[in-house]
Amino acid sequence: MTPSTTIVVKEAIRVVRKIETSRSSILSQMQAFAKSLPEYFLIREMACVGDTLTPLVIAEIGDVRNFHSKHALIAYAGIDAPPYQSGGFNGTERHISKRGNGYLRHVGFEIMQCKLRLKPKGDPVYEFIQKKRSEGKCGKEAMVAGINKFLRIYYGKVTELYRELDAYEEASLLIGAKFSSVETLSFENGKEIFCHSIVTRVAPT
Repeated sequence: MTPSTTIVVKEAIRVVRKIETSRSSILSQMQAFAKSLPEYFLIREMACVGDTLTPLVIAEIGDVRNFHSKHALIAYAGIDAPPYQSGGFNGTERHISKRGNGYLRHVGFEIMQCKLRLKPKGDPVYEFIQKKRSEGKCGKEAMVAGINKFLRIYYGKVTELYRELDAYEEASLLIGAKFSSVETLSFENGKEIFCHSIVTRVAPT
């Protein structure tokens, strides 16, 4: 190896290490912020959504209440089918629209690959993927169907969580509580426990 090549290789290694350090720092900040959100531990408990993927999913979706329905979230991810067209269009040849958030689709595929690798027993998304495969869907089509299923479940769980948080907040006002918002929310064994001990509820599965 020539001296000039050695210098280039060393510089490339230095840049890669710097990027990796920055990446780790950003992920740590994302995890810290995500853990402050009510939905973090609810999503973390879903099969194959670990400490790394949970903040990425939350970051790409944002506030789920911005979507008026699960269909809107699916469209945002770009895995909905495009509108039918006139003329000699064959409905069996429709593909996903890919008009939405490509990063969210990428995270979704990562989660699906993890499910296929780990085969989580009793997981509705993994079972749905296997069902689609048994129906003759190719690997990618089955994974897209799995992402669709995952986002439907995500939307249902998180919107229900915020709906109940709003209900608890309203109830606290009705009974004359001294606070107007939930101050602390912690999770233990899948339960949401308010520090004021007003209500304890098991998170939906």
